[in-house]
This record gives sequence, structure tokens and C-alpha cells, in this order.
Amino acid sequence: MSYLEKYKTGSCLFRTLSEARMRLQAARNALRYSYPAPVALIGVHDSGNDGSYKKCTDSSPIPIENTSVVIPAEASRILETHTPATYPESFIFRLHNGHVLGDGTVVTPKNKILSESTTDFHRKQKYHHLIYERRVPAPERFNGRLAVITSPGSDNYFHWTLASLPRLNLLNDMDDEIDAYYIDCSSRFHQEWISMLGISENKIIAAAPNRHIEADELIVPSFAGLPSLPTPAGLDFLRNFIPPHSKGRRLYISRAGARRRRILNEEVLPPVLQKYAFETIEPGRMTVKQQMETFASASVIIAPHGAELTNLAFCSAGTQVIEMFSPYYLNPCFKQLAAVRGLRHTALVGKGGTRVVRKQLDAHHVWANINIDALALETALATML
Repeated sequence: MSYLEKYKTGSCLFRTLSEARMRLQAARNALRYSYPAPVALIGVHDSGNDGSYKKCTDSSPIPIENTSVVIPAEASRILETHTPATYPESFIFRLHNGHVLGDGTVVTPKNKILSESTTDFHRKQKYHHLIYERRVPAPERFNGRLAVITSPGSDNYFHWTLASLPRLNLLNDMDDEIDAYYIDCSSRFHQEWISMLGISENKIIAAAPNRHIEADELIVPSFAGLPSLPTPAGLDFLRNFIPPHSKGRRLYISRAGARRRRILNEEVLPPVLQKYAFETIEPGRMTVKQQMETFASASVIIAPHGAELTNLAFCSAGTQVIEMFSPYYLNPCFKQLAAVRGLRHTALVGKGGTRVVRKQLDAHHVWANINIDALALETALATML
């Protein structure tokens, strides 16, 4: 099988670069480390006597309605979700002498990856990149019960907030049984959340890419929904931390300081934004509490696709959102989050990429910047407001 077929999506260029990066990393790790890498994936129900399983909720479908307006309309098929999302059964799995690697991937004593504990963002799950590693760091021993909160990508605000944090909701009744948490604490937003959650410093085992822990018992909560689309209950858990806030603000989210997905011609937008009384903010300069309060107070939000839109989780139902995309990267994750939260979503696709859109391709160029048609934005606002 060609390596191109092992990837979920993306152009040939994207897949080739991803494959080259993965192989280079595996070669480096083979020279740096001596412990054998995992050899396969296994599901929690196939793990035999290695652990015990407690179901928290049943699996359930949730409609992701195609109510989002897409401009231009020919891009709508790429952003459509054709079937309801099905939230899998949630659970807590207790794994005796289990291992946790780097990003929160759990490995059984038989050296198999617990498939429900991880995701590979680019490769199909059965071709998970860890299976193609040859060596991983040697494990450190933890004597006690270690809860795994970190999940793949949680060094990023989006994945941390929507994938890692909701897992804690499943552990609400278990705090006295947990000796420590395997959790990210490297960034300011991690530390702010840990403080809000009241997790004491002496109960934290800091997650890191090159870390490998073997514990007497791993306590593994499932994702509280899909990896980056929590259930309504998972979102309610996050929303419990929203501070008091006002209502009715119109916000433009700038990514001027970001390395990718910036609005290249942002200088043409101020006349439109001023006409409709928008204020410009940069969430990356705010504390987590300030981001919660700001988004909860919004009635209309305009923003390029990016991690700042994670904060849609804190918006009130009915908030109107215009999300701006590059035609080379049409990711519907925030459209889905908006649907679950009951927000009104418009996708505004930037200029260029006519061939990609016409052929209904997902180029998946995650780094692509955005060139916006100011007239199209004004037309969308005039229709909406």
C-alpha cells in the first residue's frame, strides 16, 4: 500500500511532507532511545485482564445540521457534514501496570496502544505513527494511581480545551482515589486552567513529548465525546468557569501576530468593521478568564479559522459567527462546535484556490494564510445584521 493511502486527507504534497517528517522523527528516536515502541493497537474491550472498565454514558448520535451559510456556495460541499456525529460510549478504564507516552497515548503491559486513548490527526488510526516508531524513551516508574488527562495536541489551546479538559468531568467522583494527574502544564493557559480546577502542584506529573511513565495503575477517562467535539455535558463542564459578563458586543478576532492563517489584506477590513461597530481583539494576549468573559459577551464574532475560535464554547446560543477560511484549508471543526452550541455560523472562503474549490479537494494546507474580499464580508454582514 502506498503511504498516500494511509493518510486521512490532504494533497499529495501535504501527505508527502507529513510522511517524510514522520520517518525522520522515527530515525532520530531509534538513535536516541532504547525501549521498544508499541507494536499494535487494541481496544479497551479487547484488553483482557489488564484492566477494568466502567461505562459512564451510552453512545449517542447528535445531528450536525448543514445550516451554516457558505460563501461562495460552491465551497459548501467541502464543509458539509453529511451524517450526524455519533458520540461514542464514554468510560473510565483502570489499567494495571499501564504506560503513558508523551502526548497521553496509553500503552498496555503487552506493549499495545489503547486505541481509545489517542488519535493521529493526519494518518488513519490503524496506521498510527507510534506503530512506525522503533524506539521510545525508557519508562519512569510511578508508584500509585495516575489519571491521564493530556491527549494528543494538547499543547495547543484548541485541543487542550476541547479534548483534554472535558475528560476531567468523568473523574468528578474519583478525586480521593487519584494520586496524581498526567497533565500539560507548560503554557500559561495550562497553568491558568490548573489553578481554576484546584489541582494542587504536588498532584501533577508534567506531560512532555519525550516522557514515558509506567504506573501501578493508570486511570484513563475516555474523551468526553469526540476528540475535539465534546458532548453538551462536556461543554457544560467548561462553561461552569465563565465569569460574570455583559452582552451584545461585536468582536473581530485578529491573528495579526500569528505565524499562519493570518488575514493577508487585513488593512482593507477596518472600514467595514467600523461601519458595523466592531471592536478588534487578540485573544492570545488575554488570560483564559478574559477570553471566556469576552466571548460570552459577544452577539457577533468575525474571525479567521484558528484556535481562538475554541472560545465559541463559551458563547451564548444564537451568537452569530463569520469564520474566514483559506480555500486551501477548509476545516469544519468550529462549524460543528457552533452547531452543538446553537450558534449561527457563516463560512466566508477567501480569494484564490478556484481549482481546489471547483474540484472539491481538501488540500489541507494548514499553514495557508487568507486573502479576504472585503465586499463579500460586508454583504454577509448586511444580510446578517
